[in-house]
Amino acid sequence: MLETRTLDHCLACGGRALAPLPLAYEFQATRFPAARCRACGMRFLAVQPAGASLASLYSAEYFETDFRCGRAGAHSFDATAWAGEHRGLVDAFERLRPPGRLLEVGAAAGGLLRHAQDRGWTVHGVELSAAAVEQARALGVTVTHGTLETAALPDAALDLVYMGDVLEHVPDCRATLAEVARVLAPGGHLYLRGPITTNSLARRLALAAYAALGRTIVLREPPYHLWEFTPGPLARLARACGLAVVRLEQAKIPPGSAHGTKSAAQRVAMAAIDAVNVPLTRAFHVLGDRCVLVARKP
Repeated sequence: MLETRTLDHCLACGGRALAPLPLAYEFQATRFPAARCRACGMRFLAVQPAGASLASLYSAEYFETDFRCGRAGAHSFDATAWAGEHRGLVDAFERLRPPGRLLEVGAAAGGLLRHAQDRGWTVHGVELSAAAVEQARALGVTVTHGTLETAALPDAALDLVYMGDVLEHVPDCRATLAEVARVLAPGGHLYLRGPITTNSLARRLALAAYAALGRTIVLREPPYHLWEFTPGPLARLARACGLAVVRLEQAKIPPGSAHGTKSAAQRVAMAAIDAVNVPLTRAFHVLGDRCVLVARKP
């Protein structure tokens, strides 16, 4: 039986008025229902995997098939496959500031850190997966096994903190962002990328339809995403942790293979809705299912 915890309040703002969402995961005979905070709008699993059960979700298989919602197209440890993305990210970092002290939270196999190190950055990573830490260290980069909190880094020690597809997985999103703010030097930046899945047109319509019918969308897969961010609550969370939001950009994954177990009709409907969603997001920067948030410590 999985070890779990139940949240009776929102960890992002402390609000205790929670509304059920018509969305739940089912995994290993355990149900993980979602809720929305009426005060700040944050969406999250009201029942979450905890302790060793949470850590066990991130086996080697996760990095092979499940990371980035199963739509990555390459193994997380494949440095060649991700080289172009890593170059683009370091370019983006250097548009914010010259090379300095970089921390990656959720460093995986260390490919981004190695690329940044080769470009003159002083790099450090933290990573929960022992298998990924071993891969990263083999590349010659410094990665601490554990979480940002257990790494116990000094105050104001970093110029830029990068989190890519990480914040939605952590047990306490506010505590993690507060720790990011603590370890950033004044003027330092957070560069955060990740999914905002329930913000997309298809998921919005599905949630509304299931709520109207009194039914629940059930995802029969591991409950990796403890937090289902949408743009407004995510920006408010960053500001609550003492960070000034510089920009928040939305993007939409083009139509493709739908993740998880879905009927043929569901797949066709999602593809059709996504075909409409992509140009809407590109034209008006709304209804995306992924985002980039850049914030600065004053």
